[in-house]
Amino acid sequence: MGTINVTVKLFASLKKGRFDEKSFTFPEGTTLSDVISSLGLPKEEVVLIFVNGRHMFPESTPSDGDTISLFPAVGGG
Repeated sequence: MGTINVTVKLFASLKKGRFDEKSFTFPEGTTLSDVISSLGLPKEEVVLIFVNGRHMFPESTPSDGDTISLFPAVGGG
Protein backbone atom coordinates (compact mmCIF):
# COMPACT_ATOMS: atom_id res chain seq x y z
CA MET A 1 0.00 0.00 0.00
CA GLY A 2 1.34 3.42 -0.91
CA THR A 3 1.07 6.85 0.57
CA ILE A 4 -0.61 10.11 -0.37
CA ASN A 5 0.64 13.65 0.11
CA VAL A 6 -2.01 16.23 0.99
CA THR A 7 -2.10 19.85 2.05
CA VAL A 8 -4.27 20.67 5.06
CA LYS A 9 -5.59 24.20 5.60
CA LEU A 10 -7.15 25.20 8.92
CA PHE A 11 -9.53 28.13 9.22
CA ALA A 12 -10.77 30.44 11.99
CA SER A 13 -10.56 28.98 15.52
CA LEU A 14 -9.12 25.65 14.27
CA LYS A 15 -5.80 27.26 13.37
CA LYS A 16 -5.39 29.00 16.74
CA GLY A 17 -2.14 27.69 18.20
CA ARG A 18 -1.74 25.24 15.32
CA PHE A 19 -0.97 26.18 11.71
CA ASP A 20 -2.58 27.83 8.68
CA GLU A 21 -1.41 25.41 6.00
CA LYS A 22 0.80 22.34 6.17
CA SER A 23 1.68 19.30 4.03
CA PHE A 24 1.27 15.76 5.36
CA THR A 25 1.84 12.20 4.17
CA PHE A 26 -0.73 9.52 5.00
CA PRO A 27 -1.23 5.88 3.99
CA GLU A 28 -3.55 5.31 1.02
CA GLY A 29 -7.10 4.67 2.25
CA THR A 30 -6.84 7.23 5.06
CA THR A 31 -10.22 8.90 5.61
CA LEU A 32 -10.78 12.58 6.28
CA SER A 33 -11.87 11.58 9.77
CA ASP A 34 -8.45 9.90 10.23
CA VAL A 35 -6.73 13.11 9.08
CA ILE A 36 -8.72 15.18 11.58
CA SER A 37 -7.87 12.75 14.41
CA SER A 38 -4.17 12.69 13.51
CA LEU A 39 -4.07 16.48 13.84
CA GLY A 40 -5.51 16.30 17.34
CA LEU A 41 -8.60 18.27 16.33
CA PRO A 42 -11.79 17.48 18.26
CA LYS A 43 -14.14 16.00 15.64
CA GLU A 44 -17.10 17.98 16.97
CA GLU A 45 -15.22 21.24 16.25
CA VAL A 46 -14.74 20.44 12.54
CA VAL A 47 -18.09 21.27 10.95
CA LEU A 48 -17.18 21.72 7.27
CA ILE A 49 -14.70 19.72 5.22
CA PHE A 50 -13.72 20.67 1.69
CA VAL A 51 -11.37 18.79 -0.62
CA ASN A 52 -10.19 20.83 -3.59
CA GLY A 53 -13.07 23.23 -2.99
CA ARG A 54 -15.79 20.55 -2.90
CA HIS A 55 -17.78 19.66 0.22
CA MET A 56 -16.88 16.21 1.49
CA PHE A 57 -17.86 13.90 4.35
CA PRO A 58 -15.57 12.54 7.13
CA GLU A 59 -15.68 9.01 5.68
CA SER A 60 -14.37 10.21 2.28
CA THR A 61 -10.80 9.35 1.31
CA PRO A 62 -8.54 12.04 -0.14
CA SER A 63 -6.22 11.39 -3.08
CA ASP A 64 -2.58 12.25 -3.60
CA GLY A 65 -2.13 15.99 -4.14
CA ASP A 66 -5.48 17.01 -2.64
CA THR A 67 -5.97 20.14 -0.56
CA ILE A 68 -8.13 19.58 2.52
CA SER A 69 -9.76 22.64 4.09
CA LEU A 70 -11.23 22.33 7.59
CA PHE A 71 -13.68 24.83 9.07
CA PRO A 72 -15.25 25.19 12.52
CA ALA A 73 -18.84 26.26 13.14
CA VAL A 74 -19.27 29.83 11.98
CA GLY A 75 -20.99 32.19 14.40
CA GLY A 76 -23.64 34.63 13.38
CA GLY A 77 -27.32 34.80 13.15
